[in-house]
Amino acid sequence: ERRGFVKGTVRQIVHDSGRGAPIALVQFRHPYKYKRMQARMIAVEGMQTGQFLYCGKRAELAIGNCLPLKMVPEGSIVCNVELKTGDRGSIARASGEYCIVISHLP
Repeated sequence: ERRGFVKGTVRQIVHDSGRGAPIALVQFRHPYKYKRMQARMIAVEGMQTGQFLYCGKRAELAIGNCLPLKMVPEGSIVCNVELKTGDRGSIARASGEYCIVISHLP
């Protein structure tokens, strides 16, 4: 994460029998070793296979990218929001659910 973000590729979008939202299998490069890691993320509307995703503080605001909530401008529509850092998202995770950023506290 030298540049402030990590680049990943959506390899496959699959159906999970336990939920209504589809799951995206995203492949990232390992930050230290010469291998690749695969992560499962909730697929957002507009995500497609072969798409590049960027996760980190300096990622730009685009469909599928993961960035901290303080970097998202007010009025943006977001999903899969973490309540606490590192809990992998706990708010607006179902299909069709979303949150709107109203304001940021100073």
